[in-house]
Amino acid sequence: MLLSLRDVSKQYGSSRGLHTTSIEFTQGEIVGLLGPNGSGKTTMLRLAAGLLTPSTGRVELDNKPPRDQLRQFAFLSTSAVFPEWMEHKDVDRCMSGLFPDFSSERFHRLIQDLNITNQPFKALSRGNQTKLLLASTLAREVGLYLLDEPLAGIDFMARESIIGAVIGEFRADATVILSTHEVKEAEALFDRAVILRDGNVLLDERAETLRAQGTSVVEAYRNNMQ
Repeated sequence: MLLSLRDVSKQYGSSRGLHTTSIEFTQGEIVGLLGPNGSGKTTMLRLAAGLLTPSTGRVELDNKPPRDQLRQFAFLSTSAVFPEWMEHKDVDRCMSGLFPDFSSERFHRLIQDLNITNQPFKALSRGNQTKLLLASTLAREVGLYLLDEPLAGIDFMARESIIGAVIGEFRADATVILSTHEVKEAEALFDRAVILRDGNVLLDERAETLRAQGTSVVEAYRNNMQ
């Protein structure tokens, strides 16, 4: 077992971001955390990253709280940015200084694979900003990658290159949890689909099991959104 949420809920004032949930994520899988905006995807990932404290229950990464395991995972947030003046070399220097597990070689390979222009962060397009943030996240050699909506708000070609990078950098000893509502484009990524709506887990199933039943991940998603 790598990551577990045990009877976890999260309350925001009078509203609930995540209803009582127990779920485990194990080594060596790419998990699609799927649902519309407001379904609880970001809440679950922020709980997993130790950025939120559960209202009830426990979150554990290898049997310890996530805040005690910060070197074991990498988190790409929807609000992540680099300082506007940073170019590739500056991102490399910054990340190398912050994280001993950061691989400069891997980072520069990803920059080339993703075709990211070398400009100050502020001058990059939205798609290239997202790709640079993703490259810096995937360049860390950790056991768990938490990617919150890396496909949102960017064009189809940028989405394709991001999906290709995640597949290309996937290691059998790691786990990737990627949240998205762009299910059709990302379906080929997933070993497992976890579908949320209104803070509830509606479905947790292996993608190959769904396909063996004659149902795609996209169809399962649509069925659970009706």
